[in-house]
Amino acid sequence: MLRPAYRPRVRVIRPNQKKVWVWPEGACSALQDCFSTTDWDIVKQAATNNNHTDVEEYMAVTAYIKFIEDVTHKTITICANQKPWLTGDVHRFLRTRDSAYRAGDTVGLATARANLSHGIREAKQQCSKKISGHFNNTRDAESLVKRALSRINPRKAAGPDNIPGRVLKDCAEELKDVLTDIFNISLSQQLFPSFAYRTKRSTEDAISAALHPALTHRDSKDSYVQMLFLDFSSAFNTIIPQQLINKMGQLGIKTTLCKWVLDFLTDRPQSVWAGSSTFKTVMLSKGAPQGCVLSPLLFTLLTHNCVPSYNTNHIIMFADNTNVVGLITNNNEAAYRCEVSQMVQWCKYNNLFLNIEKTKEMVIDFRRRPPQYPPLTINGAAVERVSSTKFLGVHISENLTWTTNTTQLARKAQTRLYFLRKLRRAHVPPPIMGSFYRGTIESVITGCITVWY
Repeated sequence: MLRPAYRPRVRVIRPNQKKVWVWPEGACSALQDCFSTTDWDIVKQAATNNNHTDVEEYMAVTAYIKFIEDVTHKTITICANQKPWLTGDVHRFLRTRDSAYRAGDTVGLATARANLSHGIREAKQQCSKKISGHFNNTRDAESLVKRALSRINPRKAAGPDNIPGRVLKDCAEELKDVLTDIFNISLSQQLFPSFAYRTKRSTEDAISAALHPALTHRDSKDSYVQMLFLDFSSAFNTIIPQQLINKMGQLGIKTTLCKWVLDFLTDRPQSVWAGSSTFKTVMLSKGAPQGCVLSPLLFTLLTHNCVPSYNTNHIIMFADNTNVVGLITNNNEAAYRCEVSQMVQWCKYNNLFLNIEKTKEMVIDFRRRPPQYPPLTINGAAVERVSSTKFLGVHISENLTWTTNTTQLARKAQTRLYFLRKLRRAHVPPPIMGSFYRGTIESVITGCITVWY
């Protein structure tokens, strides 16, 4: 029997070059000493005129913070089969061993092998400590700003200010006061420097709010339920700032905060980096920044007035995930279809674009002889009717069973067990492995368990 020849990954995938920050020994402590002895009031006084502080000029502190950028980076080559514990010392031990082997030096080869084994063991221990360090809890910070800085992931790319995340994280204590002052001035002046969600609520509440009326209504005579799962095209990118500010004012939010949000959303510079090339910067005054923690909240404020017009319908929204539930009796779908039509008009008024191809409809009908349901059309296009769909991470089926959902959860959890085995091979302490299991595997298995269990 013929079998395909094995090809190592290092031969299949080309090496990749990556620009990384280099932190010499003592660099962090030197930065901390530098920032702790810096008189930030000098920068503030330079930006203040007639008791008014120009927040844009005050942001000059970021240029001072990122001065280290010019001397602390290099380009490295990463191979496909490179192990995370392969350090520079291990590579030097490997080269010494290979040199002794080629020279036929028996004594030197034995010594080089012993040093290599010791170096690999030390590197694996350091790698294990590094992995464990990623799970350290930083909730003992003295202030909210320090806590936010301490939670920055130093492995991610820098923001528009080009300040390395490691600088902000390691120097959180020294920088918290000046950054807090900048934020307070920005908020008070309603100016933002140009450089879903509610407490004790989760996706479980949204899913339960959608399923509860459906389960209750199915006990009624000659009844069924229609569920429409709407999909918006780039919902956060379609927010019109002035329209959002008007709705925030209607909710009684302070004018100063409304103006600050308006300044935050308008004239935002955006550019694209590709390797060493940078494309032209454009100014955006529409939508909300992707990845920003404020964006889902702002979208929720924009859509707060999306409420049903008929008491037989329910509209459930979780950020940009929207579900319309129609409780049908005696095959009368007039209220449900009118609700959908009004929803389409509401979307047009609020500059939200429906993606009809990804919008799905599902009918829950337990009658013995269900009728032929007429298709639902939106903007002249028929909505696809499905027997199962995914809503907020949970697979909902038309027969209200959870076989599809549990199968998908088990498959997803099974794939993540691989990383747990990798941690065990790296000799990670059991408490850290337990935290990893609870955070990446158990959380998947028990996700929305109160809904489907």
